[in-house]
Amino acid sequence: MLFVTRLAVTTAAVSLFSSAPSFSADNWDISGKASAGLEQQSNVNISQLEQASGRSDVATLLAADLNATWQVNPKWTLSSSYSVQDKNYREADDFNTRLHLANIDAGYQHGNTTYGTNYYYAMAELAGERFLTLNQGSVYAMHSASDSWFVRPAITATEKTFANIGARGANNLSISTDSFWFFAEGQHFVSLGLVYEDEDTQDNSFSYRAPGLRLKVSGRFDLWHLTQQLQLGMKISKRDYQKLDTDTAPRQDTHSQLEAKWQLNVTPVFSVVTAVEHGDFSSTLESADYRETRSSVSLQVSF
Repeated sequence: MLFVTRLAVTTAAVSLFSSAPSFSADNWDISGKASAGLEQQSNVNISQLEQASGRSDVATLLAADLNATWQVNPKWTLSSSYSVQDKNYREADDFNTRLHLANIDAGYQHGNTTYGTNYYYAMAELAGERFLTLNQGSVYAMHSASDSWFVRPAITATEKTFANIGARGANNLSISTDSFWFFAEGQHFVSLGLVYEDEDTQDNSFSYRAPGLRLKVSGRFDLWHLTQQLQLGMKISKRDYQKLDTDTAPRQDTHSQLEAKWQLNVTPVFSVVTAVEHGDFSSTLESADYRETRSSVSLQVSF
């Protein structure tokens, strides 16, 4: 439910298919959006704690974010953003969440490669109380292998602090490589990523190492005289947990997630966004073995 871990996936230094107008003054570019919608969830859960309620519910979704980019000179670019997301269930009040997310990114272009670093800060509330604080720093390089192929290796370090569950506090180090292929003058792209995570928690029973794979296909097209965007994605990772004793087999998890998202731009500033996601979180630990399906529809205003 708290998809803070998506930060590792969404830090790619490529911004695509932004159909919204933006404000630009000299070397500044500012844009933002706000949305409201509903989500049906088959198994309300707290993903960061791997705890599922076994109950379905409907939630109200509210979100807003603001982005700013400053082209300091032809080589240096600075960008930052802030967003807030609210999810409030009709019945499962204990699972209501609010997520604040802020980031800053600096990039330097040298030839066909952009070298950059970024920092993310996230603070999540659960049932109105502070739940999780996340600090994440990353260094990356975006290399243009050709006019349509880009490669982005990165090293990311993350610190997680849980307000009332000190044993789940963790330091995570990940190494990743993503490739992007663009088609049809940038209207379509395919991305493929490999990642390896090493998470060390205060309670060693939650420490793990995990190789992972992620795939995304995205296309922008015009139909019924309206601009639309369709995205399909898949993520899979296999977690091998630390073996604590010789009497029991070590815990092993396999996390598989599929998602589809469709955005219909009714006007340059108004759009309808629908999404379907399915997660299969298989684990040798019974309490962490569950599945969920979520479907949502939102109205979005952009500028």
